[in-house]
Amino acid sequence: MAAMFRAPVLWTCISVALGLMSPACSAVSKVDYSECTETATCRDAFGIGWVCGDAGLCQEVEVHERCRRTWPEDLFKNPDKYRDSIILGSLFDHTREGGDLVLVNSASLAIEQANMTGLSEGRDYAIVHCGYQADADIDDLAPDAAVVETAKFLVDTYNTPVIIGPGTSSLAEAAFKELQKPERKQTTLLISPSATSPSLTTIDATDDDKPGLFWRTAPPDSLLGEVLADKMKVPDEELGSETITSAAVIFVNDTYGLGLKNELDKNYDGMLLPFPYGDPSEIGSLVARAKVELGGEAAPNIGVVFIGSTVEDVVDFINAANINANKAFYSGIGIYLGDAGKNDDVVSQTQNAADTIHPRIRGVFPGAVDVTDEAYGNFETGYVVTFNGETPTAASYSAQTFDATWLAIFGTAWAEFQRDGKLTGQDIAYGLREISSGPQIVIGALSWNEIKSEFKDGNSINIVGASGSLDYDETEETKAPVEYWKIGANGSFEIVEIVEPDE
Repeated sequence: MAAMFRAPVLWTCISVALGLMSPACSAVSKVDYSECTETATCRDAFGIGWVCGDAGLCQEVEVHERCRRTWPEDLFKNPDKYRDSIILGSLFDHTREGGDLVLVNSASLAIEQANMTGLSEGRDYAIVHCGYQADADIDDLAPDAAVVETAKFLVDTYNTPVIIGPGTSSLAEAAFKELQKPERKQTTLLISPSATSPSLTTIDATDDDKPGLFWRTAPPDSLLGEVLADKMKVPDEELGSETITSAAVIFVNDTYGLGLKNELDKNYDGMLLPFPYGDPSEIGSLVARAKVELGGEAAPNIGVVFIGSTVEDVVDFINAANINANKAFYSGIGIYLGDAGKNDDVVSQTQNAADTIHPRIRGVFPGAVDVTDEAYGNFETGYVVTFNGETPTAASYSAQTFDATWLAIFGTAWAEFQRDGKLTGQDIAYGLREISSGPQIVIGALSWNEIKSEFKDGNSINIVGASGSLDYDETEETKAPVEYWKIGANGSFEIVEIVEPDE
């Protein structure tokens, strides 16, 4: 890693006393004898990646193995070049198949577009992408431990005031609670595009004078559970034209799974048999158990609901339902999936079930993205151009991630112009209270200068995102329609109905 030095440099092996990783010679590559009391001093002198260590000296921390993706891509190679950049962070699953790399790119696209004019002269943006997937080539951390470690790394090393993600409710809860510990020196704002558990609505305290530090561009699952219950009560000709009177609910036993299952419980008046799982390895046995508990014989009034937080879990469920011992049962009942099921990887990785299980599947998804809308069209076009012809449609929450990153950028603009330039998570959060009323502006590169102008004048705006309207209420939550979908004969997702939220 190149750096420009302004004082003699000592190559050393010392322990990182920042709580980022265990002591190792590779943790800190260089220590400078420049005295400091805060990390900002070291970054101003040497560039990104330099922090103020416990010894009161500037030191360069090596890039975390889980955080090597960046935008711009030369961020780590030229730290001095980006010393004045506003560094955001992201937390997603970087697994190549079934992971969130489309979401990573969607966040990068927003950074790329914002940098066409930057925040102000000489002030632009960068983002460090960290992955929390289990990866034995890096370490032995499970996702919940990895998300906490990388969240701390982003904040302690790069002073990131905003983190986009994580992707799941349980991981969002873990990262948020870590970053809000009273011993942490700065406030950090989390904006998740896909953490939808209703319990997260009250995870942080808000009042008229102080906005919360957890936001999301997807609505909570409250309406999702209601729509799912209502659809199970209505006969479906393709599934047998009978109301589902009893159903097994196989659900991941975490913040997300419990949240959606509880919403289903509130709204469904038939018999529900709960089958929680903690480890995905349990899914196959629960699929077999659910069949037995439901009587072992397929019938049009029987259903199975699967609520998994990852694409891999949904794939495991469908493939387990399609094995010879279970196929006759599951190909004759209604199968209902949560939002993780609406992903192209689910279809592509369960092709053996295309004729048997896919026709039985229905699902719900929070937020009906209008692909013909101007805001989405701008997002998709920008994505295709920036990423060499790839499209963002394979991942369900790509538009929400693009919007979340732009919201972070908008918040920094408000803080710059109306909060005396203090780019803390709390000051940036004040800006998110200013995007739901006023002149309607479509999100994207073409409107960025207009938004900066409005914020300089202290005006609120009404943002329309690629994922739809972003109107936040007094609980700092947004509402959106729910898609009720199925898998069509050609393997694509087809919308059966769009259910609008109550006003």
